[in-house]
Order: sequence, then C-alpha cells, then structure tokens
Amino acid sequence: MKKLLFVISLLLSAAVVAKEPPKRYDHVAVAPTTAEEKEIAGLFDRWNAALATGKPEEVVKLYAPNGILQPTVSNKIRATPEEIKEYFEHFLLLKPKGTINYRQIRILGENLALDSGAYTFDVLKNGKPAKVRARYTYVYEKIDGDWKIINHHSSAMPEFTEED
Repeated sequence: MKKLLFVISLLLSAAVVAKEPPKRYDHVAVAPTTAEEKEIAGLFDRWNAALATGKPEEVVKLYAPNGILQPTVSNKIRATPEEIKEYFEHFLLLKPKGTINYRQIRILGENLALDSGAYTFDVLKNGKPAKVRARYTYVYEKIDGDWKIINHHSSAMPEFTEED
C-alpha cells in the first residue's frame, strides 16, 4: 500500500510540475511571446488571407518551389506547385476559413521555424456551414528574405472519447 501511495504522489506531483497541453484543443490557443514567434504566427494569418481570396495561385505562392503539402481532405501528398494548386482548386470551393485553437511555435534557426498545433476550418459542405477540426504542422524556411512553407501537414482530428 505504501508503494502505491508513493507512486500516486509521484504522479500527482509530476502532473503539477509538467505543463500538459489540454486534452481538447478546441478552446486554448498558446499566444506567441517573442518577436520571432509573432512573426511566424503571422504566417498562418497570411496563408488564411490567401485562402480568402479564393485563388489557388495566391495560396501556392506561399509554398517553396520544393514544398510538400500533406492535406487534410485528401489522401494524395502534393510535392510540386502544380499538385498543390490542384488541391487548392478543390479545397477553396469549400470557402475555408481557419482558426488556430492550439499552437506551439519553435524557432529552429535564423531561417527555419515550425508552427504546429490544432485548427478548425469553417467550411461550406453541400452549401451548409460545417466545421473541420485538424492537427497541423507548418515548417517554414526563409528563402530570399521571404518565409515559405516547405512542409505543410494537416490531418483530421480523430473523434474524442470521454477518456480524452
């Protein structure tokens, strides 16, 4: 019994010390704190604004020529500007507008950064408003003075259970 109480107390103290992300990411956004983090956070806003234009070519401009897109609503990985454009030709028909729900930004170097977390897209499915929740990772590289997406992975959020 003493052993069990000791283990429980260790677990409880670790839970207090560790900054665990919330189990549901739909209500928490981690605010960027440094100037570099704010700059990287702004890149999502730029990408979201490009979506709002409804023009796939505006979105594609934000990806590096060798950028990779692993999209939310398609099983096909896009590895060329043409393939990325083809994906957004279809995705933009949903009139997507993204909202960050949770994020972690990592500055990996002077010209490299990572933004990952969870986001929700408001879309129109069959003419009716719907929400698509997904996990995301953007890897950015500064190329010729401009941040470009070199890897964008997005996967639909699995269904939550009561244990989550």
